[in-house]
Amino acid sequence: MNAAHPVQDPVLERQGKRMIGPAVRFMAIAAVMAIVGIILIVTGWSLGIGIALILLASVPGTFGLGLFTGGTVARWAARHNLFA
Repeated sequence: MNAAHPVQDPVLERQGKRMIGPAVRFMAIAAVMAIVGIILIVTGWSLGIGIALILLASVPGTFGLGLFTGGTVARWAARHNLFA
């Protein structure tokens, strides 16, 4: 990543990288569900099912966001950088 801040804790770096993969998959699942829900609402086919799909998309979206945030913090902490 950055040559000025080399990885000082390779185990923490590896754990952070392992969290990013599932996070991307969860976010992709959430995006597909939300897009289908939005299309159903906009086209007027089914307002109730569209809203339900958007609400159901928030579950994997929340998991994905949590994993992505955790992985990012782990990789940042592996370099022993300050957070603030």
